[in-house]
Amino acid sequence: QDIRQGINLAVENYALLHRLWREDVVDWEGRFRTPLQGFTSTPRPLDGVPPFVWHGSIRSPEIAEQAAYYGDGFFHNNIFWPADHTKRMVELYRSRYAHYGHGTPEQAIVGLGGQVFMRKNSQDAVREFRPYFDVAPVYGHGPSLEEFTAQTPLTVGSPQQVIEKTLSFRDYAGDYQRQLFLMDHAGLPLKTVLEQLDLLGEEVVPVLRKEFARNRPADVPEAPTHASLLGAARKGTTAQEGART
Repeated sequence: QDIRQGINLAVENYALLHRLWREDVVDWEGRFRTPLQGFTSTPRPLDGVPPFVWHGSIRSPEIAEQAAYYGDGFFHNNIFWPADHTKRMVELYRSRYAHYGHGTPEQAIVGLGGQVFMRKNSQDAVREFRPYFDVAPVYGHGPSLEEFTAQTPLTVGSPQQVIEKTLSFRDYAGDYQRQLFLMDHAGLPLKTVLEQLDLLGEEVVPVLRKEFARNRPADVPEAPTHASLLGAARKGTTAQEGART
C-alpha cells in the first residue's frame, strides 16, 4: 500500500473491522479493497464480545480522533517526543472522547510508551548505555544522551529513577491505564536486555502498580479486559462502566 495513504487506510480499514466484529453479515464497499457482499468474518469474537482496541500514534491527531470516535483506547508512543507534544495529543483524545459521549475526559482510556536503561547504580547505567546510544540509528548523531533524557521520556539510571520519571508522566497526561516500556533498543545484546527485564519486573513494575492504584481517582476506570467487556455486555452497560464494576 502507498504509505502516503496511511491515515486514510487506517480510518477505512478499522471502520470495516469494527463492523465485521459486530455484524454477522456485512455488505461493504470502500476505496482500498474489493467490496464485500454477504460476508461473515470467522472466527467470531470470543463470547460474542469484540476485543478492546488500542489505537497507537506518535504524531497523527487523526488517530487520536479515531480512537475517541469509537470509544476505544488511545496509546501514545511517548518515546521520541517532548512532554508538551504528548500532552496535546492526549488532551485532544480526551476532549473528543467526551465530545462523542463516551464519558468524561478523565474516563478516557490512555496508554503511554517509554524507554529505559537501568543498572543498580545510575552512573553505571549511563556509562554502559552511552556507547549504544551514540551510534544507534534512532538516537545517535544528534542530541547528547543528557539532552535526550532531559527532553524526552528516555530514562537512563537506577530503578528508582525510572519509577520517579514514569510516575511524573501523569503530570501532563493525567491518570492513565497502561504503561509500555521499550527495552530491546539501541542494539543492546540479548543478555543485557534480559537483565533489563529482570530489573523491570522485580523492582519497577510492582512499585508502579502500587502507586498508580493508590493515587487513581475513583472516577478513572481500569482499562477494559475481556471479562469486564463480557460483564458489561450482559448488563447492558458501557465498557467503561463495566471496567469500573
